[in-house]
Amino acid sequence: MNTIRYVFMSHFGTLLTSSAEGLLYHAFPEEIKPNIIANSNGHIVDAPECIKDKLSATSVTEGFFSVSSVKGYLCADIGGAIGWRPHCLDLERFRLISWEEYNYRRQIDPVKFNENIRKYSISRIIHQTHDEDVIPEHFLPGVERLRAYNPSWKYIYWNEKDRLDFIYQYYGWKVLKAYLSINPRYGAARADLFRYLCIYKMGGIYLDLKSTTNISFDDLVQPEDQYLLSQWRNGQGESSEGCGLGPEVACVKGGEFQQWHIAAAAGHPFLRDVIHNTLTRIRLYSEDYFGGGKLSVLRVTGPYVYTMSIYPNLHKYPHRFFDAENDGLVYSFVGDHTKLFAKHYSRETTPLIL
Repeated sequence: MNTIRYVFMSHFGTLLTSSAEGLLYHAFPEEIKPNIIANSNGHIVDAPECIKDKLSATSVTEGFFSVSSVKGYLCADIGGAIGWRPHCLDLERFRLISWEEYNYRRQIDPVKFNENIRKYSISRIIHQTHDEDVIPEHFLPGVERLRAYNPSWKYIYWNEKDRLDFIYQYYGWKVLKAYLSINPRYGAARADLFRYLCIYKMGGIYLDLKSTTNISFDDLVQPEDQYLLSQWRNGQGESSEGCGLGPEVACVKGGEFQQWHIAAAAGHPFLRDVIHNTLTRIRLYSEDYFGGGKLSVLRVTGPYVYTMSIYPNLHKYPHRFFDAENDGLVYSFVGDHTKLFAKHYSRETTPLIL
């Protein structure tokens, strides 16, 4: 009897999996442990109970299968999203890879993490960053307010040179090379990767430079906190209606986790996985899959990869949800911050990775 286990791989090279609630999504092998298992004939032999009897796989051509339900044919769309189509075309074709091949693909590790830096409280450090050597004048009021509310917290401003030195010192040339491969026209994407690396190593609170606070972080951070998460108020009629609800994070109730702020203890496993998956997407970047412009930033370095790295592990590690807006953080004290940049990344169309 054939006991070899197989998983479904899309034409993008991503693997089909499911959330604990039975919502389907897909990601690169390095990012997930898939839980939809088939035999060599494509028959699904193991999956979460809520979907096991609702999916079926059928051979369509030699080596390729369709996965279907009453909704139609399953399609692994760009960026991790799942769609359903009435007809089985190329995008609706999956191939099987063995569990052994899956494990081999997972061995490609962009960075080795030092587990000795694990802390169990959030350091009293505030981090902000920008490309300029000194803080641009139009952001100074927010910084001054931030520091006035938190006089006992250490404040660090990281310019571009500081970031390069930090990454090389603590993560080495391989990670710095990945950082430098990000198109410099997408400064926000470089800042994304840096914030993950910085907070993982040092801990503390990261805030975008356009952001500030109306409270002391002493009132926000509790002694037992190790990681703080917040989502947009994106329901109908709320202040951020529709924000953070892209199909790439459709399996997450409430949508994406905000990453314009990160408050975490150094070495927290959430950030370890975020860094690993961000570097994976940089390494595997193709414009055909991730696209260019703002959407590619969301998918490769921004809130989509951040959210989908943390979400499957929420039950494993300590964290606390809070309401950033209600609890005193300010997303942008300068209004429409995109107007402050002659070439804001949201108006770019070039490839994200060089």
